[in-house]
This record gives sequence, structure tokens and C-alpha cells, in this order.
Amino acid sequence: MNVRRLPGFMYHYKLAAILLTSGLLLVVYLLLHWGVMCTNLEAWRHVSTVCSQHRDGTAMGILCEPLCSQKGIHSLVCETLHLGKEAVFSAHWEATRLVFKASRTKTPSEQSESLYWLDTTGSRRFPSEEDFIGMIRDLVAPKLNVTLSQRQLERLARLRTHRTETEATRRRLEMENLWPLLQENEYLMTILYEDRDVFPQLIGTCGTFYAVEYVRPIETPTTVLALSDSKPEWAKRLKLAVMIFDLLDDLETGFPEPLHLCDVKINHFGLPLGGQRLKFLDLDAVFPYSVINRVVGDGRSCEKHEDCDYLDCRSICSKNKRCESPVVNNNLQIICEKIFLGWTLSGTIIIPGLLMSQHTTSTLAVLLQQCAKPNINQMHLPRAMAPNKLKKRLYNMLSEMEQEYSAFV
Repeated sequence: MNVRRLPGFMYHYKLAAILLTSGLLLVVYLLLHWGVMCTNLEAWRHVSTVCSQHRDGTAMGILCEPLCSQKGIHSLVCETLHLGKEAVFSAHWEATRLVFKASRTKTPSEQSESLYWLDTTGSRRFPSEEDFIGMIRDLVAPKLNVTLSQRQLERLARLRTHRTETEATRRRLEMENLWPLLQENEYLMTILYEDRDVFPQLIGTCGTFYAVEYVRPIETPTTVLALSDSKPEWAKRLKLAVMIFDLLDDLETGFPEPLHLCDVKINHFGLPLGGQRLKFLDLDAVFPYSVINRVVGDGRSCEKHEDCDYLDCRSICSKNKRCESPVVNNNLQIICEKIFLGWTLSGTIIIPGLLMSQHTTSTLAVLLQQCAKPNINQMHLPRAMAPNKLKKRLYNMLSEMEQEYSAFV
């Protein structure tokens, strides 16, 4: 090939062209790796892999047959923004839309090593039923700081509640399929709190994949809700804000201890098809109060406050340069700052949040600012929880405004 026939730019600036092309390819790779971009080919590749495992007899679960043999699960669509997950894709199973998920934290062999051991002959030795229950208790108790009932332990120890695997080989296979799933915070919480209507419901599993009901994420105000700043759109925003308050109340009062949301984005909230109550979708960032305190206040060394933070959950770097403080903000402060106000730079709102509009009253704007920054310390960082008194004022004001604008919906 005669390189002189390449376009002039490519010929005269070969190094720059190579660097530019390499940079673009790297950006595309990172976007795919981080889950910002995806393709449906990825979804089909994951299905092909798990179905191959199912045919080999190493993957089991109630969704394997409809996914692999009956072809009842179809119309696979990749879902973006799934950092920390190997795969997230939606599909249809008859009239039900569901979302498949799988973690990429460990390889199957790494996940299984702590489940069984090898004897002197090299054969796998699995725990007894009693030992397996104990392993589950030891795994879940520190992760979620809960005391599990016998019913909950038995539910976690089986893939299906209405069938008990008694054949030894299939039971060992069930344990192998279960153990990686039990490492997943989301899988655990959907089972333990399936009676609470605040998280997507678990539908079933196949191998290391688990599927939950599809819940439509809320669009960002800057895309859909803010296409026009009309009264009907403002009414929708107010209704969403009140629904978020109701969900926060459920998370803080309806569990053994309050749950903290440590990664808050508007698309982490969603409405089930035909539903009237919001659900929170990112369960990997939901922690009991005592657990997140352990995460941010673990005593590690620090130079600044941010060194002690975990995502949106804030702590303080002490005078002796150690992360020893519990979480100092709360869900409401995070919601006001990240969702209601929007993205700010040097105190100026750059991208308006859910409640920033030409219809926002001055009183509401002041309350939102007080909620997002309830206390400015000497470092000029908002590190405090929004007080309950302010929460009540905001909720009452938003409820009244929602009633006032409801006629425009």
C-alpha cells in the first residue's frame, strides 16, 4: 500500500493522527468499560455464556429454561450506567419486563473457593446444610448488620422457595450458583426486604445472573422535564419531589435501622410500570446506618475531609488525621444538594435540579439552600445533616404547591 495515497493530514501528521485515533479508541473503551455506553451484542454475549454453562450443567435457576431452551425471554436491550456490574440488560418474559444483572467483582473460581475445599484426593468437599446456613449468617450479618430469622436463612440458602433440592449433586450445584449471588448487596436486600415496596422485586436467577422487575428510571430534569418550563411540567416535578420525600421516610423508618443512600442520582429513582410509588434502584449504594459508619469511620489516615467520604456519604478527617467520625450528613441533605438544587460550581447552579425553575418561589429556594448546606464549617464544606424541622417545612410546602398545580397535570 502506498502511504502517499493517504489523505494529506494522515500523511503529513501521521503521529498526530495515530495519537488521535488511539485516544478516541481509548475513550470508547473506557465508556464501554464504565457502562456509560453499551451495545446489545454484549447482552447476547452474556446470554450465550450463561446458556452454555446451563447446557454444560453448571448453571441453574428458574430463568435458565425460558432464557436458553424455551426462548421465552427475548428482546434483549443493554442498559447503560452500570459501574461495578459485569452486565445489566433488560428483556421481556411474556408480558413481564425484567432486568438481568451480574457482578464482575470476582471470577466464579474465586467466588467458589470460600464455599468448598479440596481433600487429599483433590475432590471437592462442600459444607453440610447446617454449616452452609452458618456461612450465610456469617456473610450477611456484618454486611447488613441484621439478625436473620430462620425463615430468612432458609430463603437465602435456596434458589427456589417452593422446591427443595434433595439430590446431592444438584444441591451442591445449587450452592455453587448461590454463593456468588449471596455476595451481592442488591440480591440480599431484594430477598430480605421483599415485603417492602421500596426496591425492585426479585424475579429469578440463572447461574450468577439475577433478574429483578423493570422499573423505569426517572429522567433528568435537564432532558425531559425541562424541555419546557410549563406549569404542567412543574406540577410533575413537584409530584416527584413529594414522592421522593415519601420514599426517604420509608427508608429511614421501615427497616431495622435507617438506610443511607450513598450514591444519589435522579435516575436511581424509578416508577414501576403503572405504579404510583417510587422505588430506589441502586441497591449497591444503600447501607444501614451502622454499616456506613464503619465504612467512613474506619480509622484510616487522611489529609482532608474528602478522604473519609464514601460517594455522597460524608465524614470528617479528625485533627489527628484519621477517619474516625461517623456519617455527618443524611439522605435529605444529599437529595437537596444532588437532586433538588442540581449541579453547582463555586456556589452557582450550573445545571438546574428537579426543583429549580422559573416557578421556584424565593422561599422554596432559600429552604433548599438551607437543606443542601445546613452548616458550613471552617473549610467551607457542607458537612451536616438537614434537620427534621426543615424537612417538615419543605415537605409541607411542596405538598401544598403540588395540590395547587395538580390541576395543570
